[in-house]
Amino acid sequence: MFVSGTAPDTPQQVVMKYNNYKTICTGLGYKATQCNGEQREILGFQASMKNNLENMKTRETVIFNQVSLNEGKAYDTNSGKFTAPIDGVYFFSWGILTDNGKYFVTEIVRNSIPVAYNYTDGRGRQRGAGNIMTSSNALIKMKKGDEVWIRTYLNYGQLGRCEQWCYFSGFKL
Repeated sequence: MFVSGTAPDTPQQVVMKYNNYKTICTGLGYKATQCNGEQREILGFQASMKNNLENMKTRETVIFNQVSLNEGKAYDTNSGKFTAPIDGVYFFSWGILTDNGKYFVTEIVRNSIPVAYNYTDGRGRQRGAGNIMTSSNALIKMKKGDEVWIRTYLNYGQLGRCEQWCYFSGFKL
């Protein structure tokens, strides 16, 4: 008995089909809406970097210059800042990797005011213990035009072993 059929789509094919449908629907004037009929713009970004960070200055901005996602185009790879295009509550996450014996301490700030911190400290570990990575999260209420970015906490930017390991991401709830 012969049964005809097709193989299931790969994840890449599903994404490509979705993007094609989305383009067609947008071109026809359809807009994304929530169940209650409110228009909802998708806002989210994911950025990393391919270079290491060493001996950064006090409160120096950590610029994540490789963007893999930037829906809403609110993250700027030149400044390292996310600018809220609309009022709302946003979720942010960032992670830093450092070497054994080194440290890299960061904070997330909204309009230059610290909100949360990330303490990555590889000092005191046994030789050969490997690298250490930490991550932090923050929920931040923002107004249109508010900016959020990651910067060194005081002058504790000794070594960030980034090379794709360090990241900064966020989205609107």
